[in-house]
Amino acid sequence: MIKIKCKSIDINECEINYGGCDADANCTNTIGSYECHCKPGYIGNGIECSPCPENEYSFNETTCLVCPQNTTSLQGSSIINCKCDLFNHFLDIEDSICLPCEHGFLIDDNSNTCQSDFLFIYFHLNFILEMNNKPNK
Repeated sequence: MIKIKCKSIDINECEINYGGCDADANCTNTIGSYECHCKPGYIGNGIECSPCPENEYSFNETTCLVCPQNTTSLQGSSIINCKCDLFNHFLDIEDSICLPCEHGFLIDDNSNTCQSDFLFIYFHLNFILEMNNKPNK
């Protein structure tokens, strides 16, 4: 009895012209093939992706939904990019409502989370003290 070992070679189609996926898609290599999926904020089949309009976000690969009440977003956004219009509020994504940050916290627009305002106050006070201690010219 003769045993022959065959070794299959997988070609990563994503390395060649990004697999034909859209620039706004993610290309994933699979054994013997590949998949294209539009990035968050975009809809389409992965070969062609279109951004969701302003104030909308991509719910899935085929549907854009309007951002929750009291929020706005830029074109090509995901739900985490829908920012609350209300001062010092963050978007509770589960309930799709804007909630205020607790006392002593400020909204961080990049992460859509409330952060301690201690560092903000510390640096602001240092700046004021430095300005007051500078000699007048």
